[in-house]
Amino acid sequence: MEDDRLKTKSPVTKDYYYILGVAPNCSQADIQEAYGSLQDRFGSSNDLDPEAQARAWKDIQAAYETLNDPAKRKDYDKNGSVFRQANDVRALWTKVTSGVQSVVQKQEQTQTQELKAVAGKIQAQALEMTIEVSLKEALKGCHRQIVINDPKACEECINLKPVNRMQCQTCRGVGYFTVERRVEIELPRGLYDDQEIRRTGQGKWDMRAGMHGDLVLTIKLREHPILGVDGKDITVTLPISIYEAVLGAEIEVPTATGKGMMKIQPLTQTGRVYRLKGLGINGGDQLVTIEVVVPQQLSAEEIKMFQKLKEMSRMPNPRAEIYATMQTLS
Repeated sequence: MEDDRLKTKSPVTKDYYYILGVAPNCSQADIQEAYGSLQDRFGSSNDLDPEAQARAWKDIQAAYETLNDPAKRKDYDKNGSVFRQANDVRALWTKVTSGVQSVVQKQEQTQTQELKAVAGKIQAQALEMTIEVSLKEALKGCHRQIVINDPKACEECINLKPVNRMQCQTCRGVGYFTVERRVEIELPRGLYDDQEIRRTGQGKWDMRAGMHGDLVLTIKLREHPILGVDGKDITVTLPISIYEAVLGAEIEVPTATGKGMMKIQPLTQTGRVYRLKGLGINGGDQLVTIEVVVPQQLSAEEIKMFQKLKEMSRMPNPRAEIYATMQTLS
């Protein structure tokens, strides 16, 4: 014979009284105060699993919306004989209210005990930030001032019961607000892209742990208009004139910290790479790739001189090897 309880149009699947931690014959004020307590306990400052917490909070909201409405509560009581408890809600509720008979009766007494129980056991959450630096700052080190928003307990409602705390105009019932704190950071020389720098105890204030977490900075190198970065090496392509390439020269080279001098050897070809020791990042070098620039305009006298140089030149045909290879293929 089929159980009449299963013929309900909308069978209840969860025990809302159990979820809120109140008795089925509780008053409307009891429901509101229990909800306020859960709102305080299941807020952002706890050490519960985020996914399980989200599921539990969804059930808490549903329970409150149902039991706080007299009409919905009456309908719930009529059809609430079949319950299916959610394991994650039971686990979270047990964790928060272990040894507590009623949230309404025991909330104030257990709050201090819970804080003492978790003191020193919860690791403060680290604050992660990205810091952009120039190549010059990466080589020489730099200074940064960072603004951190710390949560601070609201003094206007800290001693109020949760149900009354929700009426607070200062924090809007959240229980805390944020205050700015400036942290001075000295970044060392030799910074490189994606490097992580940790500053112990300089991060955001963690209300659960009662201490500041670590500050974790990820370094990002700002793109330079001329210079490039290849690992620890700084790269640059440097154009030189045909005369400098042939005769050799001493020329200026752009570096991450300004300018340097470099000698070009005679008969330098396009694509030759010069290595400037120690001008890279964190012990790397600067690699200078040469690009020989052919004149776009010549005077009549220059043309005559180039023709004379051509006649005097003993340079073999640079395409001779190509022709020889092609001939063997025919």
